[in-house]
Amino acid sequence: MTFLLGILFVLEALVALLMVAVVMLQPPKDQSGGMGAAFGGGFGEEVFGGRTGNVLTRTTAVLGVILILNTLLIAFLMRGGVKGASLADRPAAPVPEAPAAPELPAAPAVPAQ
Repeated sequence: MTFLLGILFVLEALVALLMVAVVMLQPPKDQSGGMGAAFGGGFGEEVFGGRTGNVLTRTTAVLGVILILNTLLIAFLMRGGVKGASLADRPAAPVPEAPAAPELPAAPAVPAQ
């Protein structure tokens, strides 16, 4: 089980890094180049062709779905699978009572005059 979780954590990190890279390569709305311009003006078009935006948008969506599903799977496995009752259905833990205040000694009697 821990081996599977280790693989899922590594996959989570890789998908997150890939998603960051793909989002940074997408051209901005004003077409000034984005991070793709750091590798040369037409980096995205050279690699993905004329429809760079469509490929990167679809890649972002696919990576996002993989990231969400992987996160849910990790959460499911960390929880221990399906369990019977939810936290709302479980009885509350008993609250310990506070210790009683210590008894104070009675004040000495004052002689009457």
